[in-house]
Amino acid sequence: MAQGCVYGLQTHQVVTGPTGRPYAGSVAIHMDGAPLPPQYTEVALVQAEGYGQDLSTLLPALKTQAAALGCDAVILVRVDQGAGHASATGVAVRIAPH
Repeated sequence: MAQGCVYGLQTHQVVTGPTGRPYAGSVAIHMDGAPLPPQYTEVALVQAEGYGQDLSTLLPALKTQAAALGCDAVILVRVDQGAGHASATGVAVRIAPH
């Protein structure tokens, strides 16, 4: 095992806008390149990463982070997967009502 490798899931966030009460609904995922909602408020950059992780653990972790910040979507989601390490990064937002 390489020195400094941490197995398991880790999450990180950088708050860039106003947070809200935790969101109890379903958080949408919009992958990078997908159409964006017409209006939204950016709240944070969110990331999930770890060795031995994949989409089945990374995307739910992004959703959990977003919901805790009061967001109903994560947009511009990018996934990087290597031989053992994987990460997903996106922007947690609140979509404006129509």
